[in-house]
Amino acid sequence: MIWVFVAVGALLVTAISLLAVGGAVRRTEGQLVPTVLEVPDAVDWIAERLPEEAAAGLTLDDVSMVLAWWLEYVDAQGLVSEYGQDLGGADATGTPIDESAAVDHVVARALDVPEEQGGPLDPVAVVVALDLFGIYLREMGAIGGPVEDRG
Repeated sequence: MIWVFVAVGALLVTAISLLAVGGAVRRTEGQLVPTVLEVPDAVDWIAERLPEEAAAGLTLDDVSMVLAWWLEYVDAQGLVSEYGQDLGGADATGTPIDESAAVDHVVARALDVPEEQGGPLDPVAVVVALDLFGIYLREMGAIGGPVEDRG
């Protein structure tokens, strides 16, 4: 008799858990997950794809500094958001962001690196790293249109 209660209880627990999980999946299946930039992942991705000439002039720390300078510029323009907020293509005043100004800012910072930190960085390598960073941001869906389903 006790085995009947155990079997019915197990079936009841299984049915309730399947209904709960199924309901949660149904509620969240249409929601998009926000894209979050993880700088160490971006640095690794860029470092793997840098051409030999650019890689010879930049270390992982240099690539990380380049990305930090780019993010610093974007923050100064008002495009940095909290987790889950959408970004637009313009700053807080509605003025479109000039991408060449961002590159100029980063290259200027790269040329002012003090000797004790390794000296000035190669501007061509910096621009190549920034170009790869733009590709990374587009591929992860952080900028540009919606990412297509790759599944």
